[in-house]
Amino acid sequence: MYSTFQLHNGQVPLTGYVWTVDQPKAVACLVHGIGEHAGRYDRIGEAFQEYGICLIGVDLRGHGLSAGKRGHTAPRAEILRDIDLLIDHTRKIYPNVPIVLYGHSMGGNLALDYRNRGKYRSVPAGYVITSPWLILLRKIPFYLYQFSKLMAVFKPDFTMNSNIKNEELGNSGIIAKQENKHLMHGKITVRTALDGFETADRLLQERVSADGSAALKPFLLMQGDADQICDPEGSRRLARLEAEHCTYMEWPDLYHEIHSGGAVSDGTEVIEVIAQWIIRTTIHTME
Repeated sequence: MYSTFQLHNGQVPLTGYVWTVDQPKAVACLVHGIGEHAGRYDRIGEAFQEYGICLIGVDLRGHGLSAGKRGHTAPRAEILRDIDLLIDHTRKIYPNVPIVLYGHSMGGNLALDYRNRGKYRSVPAGYVITSPWLILLRKIPFYLYQFSKLMAVFKPDFTMNSNIKNEELGNSGIIAKQENKHLMHGKITVRTALDGFETADRLLQERVSADGSAALKPFLLMQGDADQICDPEGSRRLARLEAEHCTYMEWPDLYHEIHSGGAVSDGTEVIEVIAQWIIRTTIHTME
Protein backbone atom coordinates (compact mmCIF):
# COMPACT_ATOMS: atom_id res chain seq x y z
CA MET A 1 0.00 0.00 0.00
CA TYR A 2 1.16 3.53 -0.70
CA SER A 3 1.38 6.70 1.35
CA THR A 4 0.72 10.14 -0.13
CA PHE A 5 2.59 13.44 -0.07
CA GLN A 6 2.26 16.89 -1.58
CA LEU A 7 4.44 18.67 -4.11
CA HIS A 8 4.15 22.41 -4.75
CA ASN A 9 5.28 23.90 -8.05
CA GLY A 10 4.06 27.40 -7.26
CA GLN A 11 0.98 27.02 -9.46
CA VAL A 12 -0.91 23.73 -9.16
CA PRO A 13 -0.60 21.57 -6.02
CA LEU A 14 0.24 17.96 -6.90
CA THR A 15 -0.51 14.83 -4.88
CA GLY A 16 2.21 12.20 -4.87
CA TYR A 17 2.30 8.51 -3.96
CA VAL A 18 5.17 6.41 -2.67
CA TRP A 19 5.47 2.66 -2.19
CA THR A 20 8.21 2.72 0.43
CA VAL A 21 11.13 0.30 0.54
CA ASP A 22 13.78 0.25 3.25
CA GLN A 23 17.19 0.65 1.64
CA PRO A 24 15.88 0.36 -1.93
CA LYS A 25 18.04 -0.94 -4.76
CA ALA A 26 16.38 1.47 -7.18
CA VAL A 27 13.57 4.01 -7.43
CA ALA A 28 11.11 4.19 -10.34
CA CYS A 29 9.56 7.62 -10.92
CA LEU A 30 6.13 7.11 -12.48
CA VAL A 31 4.37 9.26 -15.09
CA HIS A 32 0.82 7.99 -15.68
CA GLY A 33 -1.49 8.25 -18.70
CA ILE A 34 -4.39 10.48 -19.69
CA GLY A 35 -7.53 10.26 -17.55
CA GLU A 36 -6.01 8.04 -14.86
CA HIS A 37 -4.00 8.58 -11.69
CA ALA A 38 -0.89 7.20 -10.00
CA GLY A 39 -2.88 5.32 -7.35
CA ARG A 40 -3.96 2.84 -10.03
CA TYR A 41 -0.39 1.50 -10.01
CA ASP A 42 -0.76 0.05 -6.50
CA ARG A 43 -0.37 -3.50 -7.83
CA ILE A 44 2.88 -2.56 -9.57
CA GLY A 45 4.17 -0.68 -6.52
CA GLU A 46 3.61 -3.69 -4.29
CA ALA A 47 5.23 -6.05 -6.81
CA PHE A 48 8.24 -3.73 -7.10
CA GLN A 49 8.65 -3.78 -3.33
CA GLU A 50 9.39 -7.51 -3.56
CA TYR A 51 12.35 -6.66 -5.80
CA GLY A 52 13.60 -3.87 -3.54
CA ILE A 53 12.35 -1.17 -5.91
CA CYS A 54 10.53 1.90 -4.61
CA LEU A 55 7.80 3.29 -6.87
CA ILE A 56 7.04 6.99 -6.56
CA GLY A 57 4.78 9.15 -8.70
CA VAL A 58 2.37 12.06 -8.80
CA ASP A 59 -1.08 12.67 -10.16
CA LEU A 60 -0.41 14.99 -13.07
CA ARG A 61 -2.18 18.34 -12.96
CA GLY A 62 -5.78 17.87 -14.04
CA HIS A 63 -5.78 14.28 -12.80
CA GLY A 64 -6.53 12.27 -9.67
CA LEU A 65 -6.08 14.12 -6.41
CA SER A 66 -4.02 16.92 -7.95
CA ALA A 67 -5.51 20.31 -8.73
CA GLY A 68 -6.27 21.69 -12.17
CA LYS A 69 -9.01 21.40 -14.77
CA ARG A 70 -9.66 17.75 -15.61
CA GLY A 71 -7.57 16.63 -18.56
CA HIS A 72 -5.60 19.87 -18.82
CA THR A 73 -2.06 18.55 -18.55
CA ALA A 74 -0.47 21.48 -20.36
CA PRO A 75 1.41 23.50 -21.41
CA ARG A 76 4.10 20.89 -21.98
CA ALA A 77 7.00 22.98 -20.67
CA GLU A 78 5.29 23.23 -17.28
CA ILE A 79 4.55 19.49 -17.18
CA LEU A 80 8.23 18.76 -17.83
CA ARG A 81 9.02 21.02 -14.87
CA ASP A 82 6.58 18.98 -12.76
CA ILE A 83 8.68 15.91 -13.62
CA ASP A 84 11.75 17.92 -12.57
CA LEU A 85 10.02 18.41 -9.23
CA LEU A 86 9.28 14.70 -8.87
CA ILE A 87 12.88 13.70 -9.65
CA ASP A 88 14.26 16.37 -7.33
CA HIS A 89 11.95 15.20 -4.52
CA THR A 90 12.99 11.59 -5.12
CA ARG A 91 16.69 12.42 -4.94
CA LYS A 92 16.17 14.16 -1.60
CA ILE A 93 14.32 11.17 -0.11
CA TYR A 94 16.63 8.54 -1.59
CA PRO A 95 20.04 10.13 -2.17
CA ASN A 96 22.54 7.98 -4.06
CA VAL A 97 19.85 5.48 -5.13
CA PRO A 98 19.60 4.92 -8.91
CA ILE A 99 16.48 6.33 -10.55
CA VAL A 100 14.51 5.06 -13.54
CA LEU A 101 11.82 7.18 -15.23
CA TYR A 102 8.76 5.05 -16.02
CA GLY A 103 6.05 6.42 -18.32
CA HIS A 104 2.87 4.79 -19.61
CA SER A 105 0.70 5.91 -22.57
CA MET A 106 0.56 9.74 -22.44
CA GLY A 107 3.10 9.32 -19.64
CA GLY A 108 5.28 7.44 -22.13
CA ASN A 109 5.04 10.40 -24.50
CA LEU A 110 6.02 12.67 -21.61
CA ALA A 111 8.90 10.47 -20.43
CA LEU A 112 10.32 10.21 -23.96
CA ASP A 113 10.01 13.98 -24.30
CA TYR A 114 11.77 14.35 -20.96
CA ARG A 115 14.57 12.06 -22.17
CA ASN A 116 15.10 14.51 -25.01
CA ARG A 117 14.89 17.86 -23.25
CA GLY A 118 14.13 17.51 -19.54
CA LYS A 119 16.26 19.40 -17.04
CA TYR A 120 17.38 16.22 -15.28
CA ARG A 121 17.28 13.98 -18.37
CA SER A 122 20.73 12.57 -17.59
CA VAL A 123 19.83 11.64 -14.01
CA PRO A 124 17.84 8.43 -14.69
CA ALA A 125 19.93 5.30 -15.13
CA GLY A 126 17.37 4.27 -17.73
CA TYR A 127 13.83 4.76 -18.97
CA VAL A 128 10.87 2.37 -19.01
CA ILE A 129 8.25 3.23 -21.64
CA THR A 130 5.04 1.24 -22.06
CA SER A 131 2.36 1.70 -24.75
CA PRO A 132 3.47 5.25 -25.55
CA TRP A 133 1.31 7.80 -27.32
CA LEU A 134 3.13 7.93 -30.65
CA ILE A 135 0.56 6.86 -33.25
CA LEU A 136 -3.11 6.56 -32.26
CA LEU A 137 -5.20 3.81 -33.82
CA ARG A 138 -8.19 6.15 -34.09
CA LYS A 139 -7.13 8.62 -36.73
CA ILE A 140 -7.97 12.25 -36.02
CA PRO A 141 -9.84 13.88 -38.93
CA PHE A 142 -7.93 16.75 -40.53
CA TYR A 143 -10.67 19.27 -39.75
CA LEU A 144 -10.67 18.28 -36.06
CA TYR A 145 -6.89 18.58 -35.86
CA GLN A 146 -7.03 22.05 -37.40
CA PHE A 147 -9.85 23.00 -35.02
CA SER A 148 -7.71 21.82 -32.08
CA LYS A 149 -4.78 23.93 -33.24
CA LEU A 150 -7.03 26.99 -33.44
CA MET A 151 -8.66 26.37 -30.06
CA ALA A 152 -5.25 25.73 -28.45
CA VAL A 153 -4.43 29.37 -29.18
CA PHE A 154 -7.67 31.00 -28.10
CA LYS A 155 -8.95 28.59 -25.43
CA PRO A 156 -6.25 26.01 -24.60
CA ASP A 157 -8.30 24.42 -21.81
CA PHE A 158 -11.26 23.62 -24.06
CA THR A 159 -12.21 20.07 -23.09
CA MET A 160 -12.93 17.09 -25.34
CA ASN A 161 -13.77 13.47 -24.58
CA SER A 162 -10.87 11.03 -24.91
CA ASN A 163 -13.29 8.15 -25.69
CA ILE A 164 -11.19 5.53 -23.88
CA LYS A 165 -13.22 2.57 -22.64
CA ASN A 166 -12.34 0.27 -19.72
CA GLU A 167 -12.65 -2.84 -21.87
CA GLU A 168 -9.83 -1.52 -24.07
CA LEU A 169 -7.39 -1.17 -21.19
CA GLY A 170 -6.60 -4.64 -19.86
CA ASN A 171 -7.88 -7.77 -18.16
CA SER A 172 -11.43 -7.06 -16.96
CA GLY A 173 -10.79 -8.71 -13.58
CA ILE A 174 -7.70 -6.59 -12.92
CA ILE A 175 -9.35 -3.35 -14.07
CA ALA A 176 -12.38 -4.04 -11.85
CA LYS A 177 -10.18 -4.38 -8.74
CA GLN A 178 -8.39 -1.06 -9.14
CA GLU A 179 -9.18 1.45 -6.43
CA ASN A 180 -10.58 4.98 -6.60
CA LYS A 181 -12.41 4.58 -9.90
CA HIS A 182 -14.14 7.88 -9.17
CA LEU A 183 -10.83 9.61 -9.85
CA MET A 184 -10.79 8.40 -13.45
CA HIS A 185 -12.09 10.73 -16.15
CA GLY A 186 -12.41 10.70 -19.93
CA LYS A 187 -11.28 14.27 -20.56
CA ILE A 188 -8.46 15.87 -22.52
CA THR A 189 -8.02 19.52 -23.44
CA VAL A 190 -7.03 20.78 -26.88
CA ARG A 191 -3.64 22.05 -25.66
CA THR A 192 -2.86 18.71 -24.00
CA ALA A 193 -3.83 16.85 -27.17
CA LEU A 194 -1.82 19.13 -29.45
CA ASP A 195 1.25 18.85 -27.20
CA GLY A 196 0.96 15.07 -27.38
CA PHE A 197 0.63 14.97 -31.19
CA GLU A 198 3.46 17.43 -31.78
CA THR A 199 5.78 15.58 -29.40
CA ALA A 200 4.95 12.22 -31.00
CA ASP A 201 5.77 13.56 -34.46
CA ARG A 202 9.09 14.90 -33.26
CA LEU A 203 10.03 11.69 -31.45
CA LEU A 204 9.46 9.61 -34.59
CA GLN A 205 11.43 11.93 -36.86
CA GLU A 206 14.67 12.41 -34.99
CA ARG A 207 16.79 10.61 -32.44
CA VAL A 208 17.25 12.00 -28.95
CA SER A 209 19.68 14.89 -28.87
CA ALA A 210 23.27 13.71 -28.37
CA ASP A 211 24.25 16.68 -26.19
CA GLY A 212 24.44 15.12 -22.73
CA SER A 213 24.42 11.55 -21.50
CA ALA A 214 20.63 11.04 -21.78
CA ALA A 215 21.17 9.84 -25.35
CA LEU A 216 23.38 7.05 -24.02
CA LYS A 217 20.97 5.77 -21.37
CA PRO A 218 19.18 2.49 -22.12
CA PHE A 219 15.43 2.35 -22.35
CA LEU A 220 12.95 -0.49 -22.27
CA LEU A 221 10.08 -0.03 -24.72
CA MET A 222 7.11 -2.41 -24.54
CA GLN A 223 3.65 -2.66 -26.04
CA GLY A 224 0.90 -5.21 -26.56
CA ASP A 225 0.02 -6.21 -30.10
CA ALA A 226 -3.69 -6.13 -29.15
CA ASP A 227 -3.50 -2.48 -28.06
CA GLN A 228 -6.72 -0.78 -29.20
CA ILE A 229 -5.59 2.76 -28.36
CA CYS A 230 -1.96 3.26 -29.42
CA ASP A 231 -0.77 1.68 -32.65
CA PRO A 232 2.19 -0.69 -32.03
CA GLU A 233 3.70 0.58 -35.27
CA GLY A 234 4.65 3.77 -33.43
CA SER A 235 6.73 1.82 -30.93
CA ARG A 236 8.25 -0.30 -33.70
CA ARG A 237 9.35 2.82 -35.56
CA LEU A 238 10.84 4.35 -32.42
CA ALA A 239 12.66 1.09 -31.62
CA ARG A 240 14.24 1.11 -35.08
CA LEU A 241 15.18 4.77 -34.78
CA GLU A 242 16.75 4.31 -31.34
CA ALA A 243 17.97 0.73 -31.88
CA GLU A 244 21.39 1.31 -30.32
CA HIS A 245 19.98 1.91 -26.85
CA CYS A 246 16.44 0.53 -27.01
CA THR A 247 15.23 -2.89 -25.88
CA TYR A 248 11.88 -3.48 -27.57
CA MET A 249 9.37 -6.13 -26.52
CA GLU A 250 5.97 -6.65 -28.11
CA TRP A 251 3.56 -8.76 -26.07
CA PRO A 252 1.13 -11.04 -27.92
CA ASP A 253 -2.57 -10.60 -27.07
CA LEU A 254 -2.02 -7.88 -24.44
CA TYR A 255 -4.07 -4.68 -24.40
CA HIS A 256 -3.09 -1.04 -23.90
CA GLU A 257 -2.24 -1.41 -20.21
CA ILE A 258 0.13 -4.33 -20.68
CA HIS A 259 0.70 -4.38 -16.92
CA SER A 260 -3.02 -5.21 -16.63
CA GLY A 261 -2.84 -7.96 -19.25
CA GLY A 262 -5.42 -8.85 -21.87
CA ALA A 263 -8.33 -11.21 -22.36
CA VAL A 264 -6.49 -14.04 -20.57
CA SER A 265 -3.27 -12.69 -19.03
CA ASP A 266 -3.36 -10.49 -15.93
CA GLY A 267 -0.05 -8.78 -16.83
CA THR A 268 2.01 -10.31 -14.00
CA GLU A 269 4.72 -11.38 -16.44
CA VAL A 270 5.01 -7.81 -17.73
CA ILE A 271 5.52 -6.37 -14.26
CA GLU A 272 8.18 -8.99 -13.56
CA VAL A 273 10.07 -8.13 -16.75
CA ILE A 274 10.00 -4.41 -15.90
CA ALA A 275 11.28 -5.04 -12.37
CA GLN A 276 14.04 -7.35 -13.57
CA TRP A 277 15.12 -4.85 -16.22
CA ILE A 278 15.27 -2.06 -13.63
CA ILE A 279 17.43 -4.16 -11.33
CA ARG A 280 19.82 -5.18 -14.12
CA THR A 281 20.09 -1.63 -15.42
CA THR A 282 20.65 0.04 -12.07
CA ILE A 283 23.18 -2.55 -10.92
CA HIS A 284 25.47 -1.35 -13.71
CA THR A 285 25.00 2.21 -12.44
CA MET A 286 26.22 1.27 -8.96
CA GLU A 287 29.26 -0.66 -10.19
